[in-house]
Amino acid sequence: MRRIILIILNIVWLTALVIFLGCSEDVYISKMSENKQPIVRLTNGPLEGDTTEYYIHFYWIGYDLDGTVKYYEYIMVEGNPIGFDPDDTTGIDKWTSIFRRDITLKVSADEYTRKVKIDNNLYSKYSKTHTFFIRAIDDRGMRSKVAYRSFTAYTLAPFAIIESPKNPHPGQHQTLNALITFRWTGKDPIDTPWNYKDIDSVRYFCMESENFDVLDELNKNPENFETRWSPWIWYHEPGDSGKQTIIGDDEILPFGIKHVFVVQAMDEAGAVSSIFDALTNARVFTPIKNPGPKLEVRAPYIGSFIFLGQINPYAQVDIISGFPLIFYWEGDASHYGGTISSYRYGWDIEELDDPLEWDVFPSPSHKSTGEKIFQFGTHTLYIEATDNFGVTTLAQIEINVLQMAMNRNLLWIDDFPSSDFHPQIYAMPQESEHDQFWINICDRAQGFDSDCDVYDVQDHHFIPPSIELIFKYKNIIWTYSSTPRMCEWYNVIKFSSEEIVGGMPTTLNYILLFLQAGGHIWSLGKSDRAGGLAGVLQTKMFPLNLKCEIFGLSKGCSDTTGVLSVAYRDYCVSVLDKVLGNFRPDPMMPQRSTEKDALSSCYSDLYDPLTLENPELPDSLKLWDMVTQPGMFFDPMIQGFTYVEAYNPEYWMTRNLISTQSCFHPMYRMKARYSRTALDNAVIAFWTTKYANVTAKSAGSVAAPSVHFGIPLWFFNREHVDAIADVIFDVWQIKEE
Repeated sequence: MRRIILIILNIVWLTALVIFLGCSEDVYISKMSENKQPIVRLTNGPLEGDTTEYYIHFYWIGYDLDGTVKYYEYIMVEGNPIGFDPDDTTGIDKWTSIFRRDITLKVSADEYTRKVKIDNNLYSKYSKTHTFFIRAIDDRGMRSKVAYRSFTAYTLAPFAIIESPKNPHPGQHQTLNALITFRWTGKDPIDTPWNYKDIDSVRYFCMESENFDVLDELNKNPENFETRWSPWIWYHEPGDSGKQTIIGDDEILPFGIKHVFVVQAMDEAGAVSSIFDALTNARVFTPIKNPGPKLEVRAPYIGSFIFLGQINPYAQVDIISGFPLIFYWEGDASHYGGTISSYRYGWDIEELDDPLEWDVFPSPSHKSTGEKIFQFGTHTLYIEATDNFGVTTLAQIEINVLQMAMNRNLLWIDDFPSSDFHPQIYAMPQESEHDQFWINICDRAQGFDSDCDVYDVQDHHFIPPSIELIFKYKNIIWTYSSTPRMCEWYNVIKFSSEEIVGGMPTTLNYILLFLQAGGHIWSLGKSDRAGGLAGVLQTKMFPLNLKCEIFGLSKGCSDTTGVLSVAYRDYCVSVLDKVLGNFRPDPMMPQRSTEKDALSSCYSDLYDPLTLENPELPDSLKLWDMVTQPGMFFDPMIQGFTYVEAYNPEYWMTRNLISTQSCFHPMYRMKARYSRTALDNAVIAFWTTKYANVTAKSAGSVAAPSVHFGIPLWFFNREHVDAIADVIFDVWQIKEE
């Protein structure tokens, strides 16, 4: 039985072997079958004949019917399959092996095509045709047929923009120092001007352009300038030599001769700038002797000054004794391609060449003085700025210290220009009427003399009173108009942030100096639209949060520079509003109507403790019956009184969670023509106690608050106005008994 089983197994094994060998006779006779050629196919890349960027990503697949694909070989050549040089693909050494099935290749696009116009600007377009070949190699070394793809790579030409020295009139001829640092930024637009990256390299040249137009010739025949260019420099070369160069250090630039400096950029694809103009990559200039850096000096409450070399090295400032001085400055040499290397300053220097007489040694970090207080005399501040070429600008500021006499009781500053020639419908007082009205009020003060205690701004050609005049007095009444160009009030109180170079007002802000010294001010006038404390604003939209919105309306309170303004810091007002003005577009705003918001009368705020301390104040303040007669401008049948500025209106303070400052004390509130309107019960007159505890250093001076009215009192009942003046003069202790 066992024998039979073995015979059967042998038969089965032999049968299987015959069947297996019958499928491959070559194996049976130990001879290899014919190898089949592998296949490769491009699956992704630019379409045949397509135009694309110069970074190309190719994908492919390969397979072998009788084995495996071991690796691939590729080559990129210039031209299309018909036009390329066959020698470029001849020889194994020309091909590159790769074991992946994709690759990103960078190709050149350095053949100038044409100029294209994008957003009204001209750009040069470069392109070049390329063909990508790929083949597969199987495990027996056989190569597939070649798959290929032809395409045209293109790019917009790179460009450079000369950023320094700055040109105040871009594109125009300028005068520069004979030793100039040119700085530029290179941009390489890939497919659109706004889709760019850094350029690869740059080159430049500088030459005289006195007898012919270099830029015109360079644009027409660039080959004629090939020998003038510097070598190509990598844009990111250490030391920034690919981003700047100094002209005039290795060569002498003759004074008074026109020159042209040009920068050319090249990108990774080999495209180069081919458009040259004075707005971007070229500068036309005439070398002159360097005048020195621009030096801008500023001081809080005083103003700003600009010095340049020896052109205007001298300025004068009058201050009061005991005033704390501090100066800040910033130099700028970029207009001729320089940089500031150091500053130094000193007070009352006799020998400028003696470094020991300066308060500090030269350093780029010295940009301010310490606080300085002078009681008398004349003192000079010297500030020196030196550029990287060793050229200096010297600023000299002479400080004249005035003694604070403050021995007279009251000065009236008439800053309310008018005329005696317009018809009188009581829309405005005539000049003589207004003058007499305020002379009568001022006569209620002790020692007032209308011949010497009145300063009419209009009679002084709209020049503000001098600081010497201001500090002869303990108390000032300042009446103003709502027309800034005819009113010096606005030049004194207007606001610019002290943190902005050159932003300080050019007029000495002596209101603040006067208040800080213990003086008192009663300010008031025509306060519609831009009038009143709104003179501090850059954007006049109401209501306006002074703390956060002094430069315009905002959504938050990230910028609080408004706290430095006269209105907020010294008058203690948080929000300004108007009866007649431009109102903000805001969903929180109630509907505003001049007809409804207009003032009909005023009443004293007896909830304020300071107002309550003065019971002689009239309970109400009504319009003068002359201005409300039928046919007059403020006839209540036509309209109410509109020359009104309101302060801290409740509707806006509450909705925006704005707090009232403790130094703000309402004196009078208004009743609107219609109750429950936005400005009904709004404050239109107040005391400010910011400096109420300061006593001037002069005989007979007292500590007292100041007063501000957002209405011109000429339009109101004379008895009420006289009573208010008596109370204010009594608080200031100058009331005529």
